[in-house]
Amino acid sequence: QGANSIWGSTGRDDNGHIWLGVSGSGKDPAHLVEFDPELDRFIDHGDSVAALRSTGIYREGEHQVKIHSKIIQMDDGWLYFASMDETGENSESGQLPRWGSHVWRYNPSADLWLHLFAAPEGLIAVSGVGRFVYALGYWGHILYQYDTHTGESRQIRVGSEGGHISRNLIADSNGHVYVPKVKYIKLKPEGDNDTAAIERMLIVMLVEYDKDLNKLHSTPMIHYAVDNKPGASHGITSFSYLADGTIIFGTHVGYLYKIAPSSQGPATVTELGWLHPDGESYNPSLFPLDGKRYLAGITTRKGKGYQLLRYDIEKRESQPLDLDIPDYRYLLLYGSNTRDEHGRSYVVGRRDWNRPLIF
Repeated sequence: QGANSIWGSTGRDDNGHIWLGVSGSGKDPAHLVEFDPELDRFIDHGDSVAALRSTGIYREGEHQVKIHSKIIQMDDGWLYFASMDETGENSESGQLPRWGSHVWRYNPSADLWLHLFAAPEGLIAVSGVGRFVYALGYWGHILYQYDTHTGESRQIRVGSEGGHISRNLIADSNGHVYVPKVKYIKLKPEGDNDTAAIERMLIVMLVEYDKDLNKLHSTPMIHYAVDNKPGASHGITSFSYLADGTIIFGTHVGYLYKIAPSSQGPATVTELGWLHPDGESYNPSLFPLDGKRYLAGITTRKGKGYQLLRYDIEKRESQPLDLDIPDYRYLLLYGSNTRDEHGRSYVVGRRDWNRPLIF
């Protein structure tokens, strides 16, 4: 009741069950939902406001309408995610959501939500491998780290301008995290006097931090923003882990990059090129097919509907196929990278239930 969308909030546990963060509509709270592929059954494990009440930290009138983040299982067996509010937020003024966010861990065996910490920002993305959980908040790309072994949390400001927030961040098995830094720099045409208009250029860097939140390296990302407008970009929209620890990720405009982590220093980040053979596309999902060479990606291009692509990492080539999905106009496939034990990939999003489906 009151469900609005699954904004890419997916994950899986060690049993191969799929976990979904179902965001509410209006003031309705977000729910944590489990899907059992073997029984073909959905199980509701409660909502964000009820969890706040049970922990005794609920504030009268508080909303937590979204679970936007991925749901990740760490080496302690718990599932980690963030809930968030949107009340009163404003990207232009930098106004934060009234009720901020909460970071949770959930024990599937005990059916228990455990509150970890609150943040004033909207925490839209969560990532982590092994011990360290990372969360990314707006505005300004505030990066939080939570240590699952000690229970300690800390934060740094990475930096983001123009109301931009990346919908994902990426962590590797070394405990390193990769976050876009988005910044305008002022450009003054050569030869102009002091009163000449100063133009701005948008610079985007993928910044790698180690487990102590020391900055290791920055890599330029040219194909990231939309028309030099950071607020129009969803940033990192897709990613996929390969068997050797390599990570492939895509940006809002459908450009792929490869991260090769290193335990001895900074990772190597290289460009792979466009996911779609025709260039720019919105790329919300990316799945590993064999864990080594082949990926499956979903894209949409203006007026073209959704397509499924088989991408060859070695050849840097893709083959698009039209998806037989009805009612393209009112369907939004937002994103996922989640598969079950049978290799089935799960795509999530929303549709406008006030519009009729057209078959």
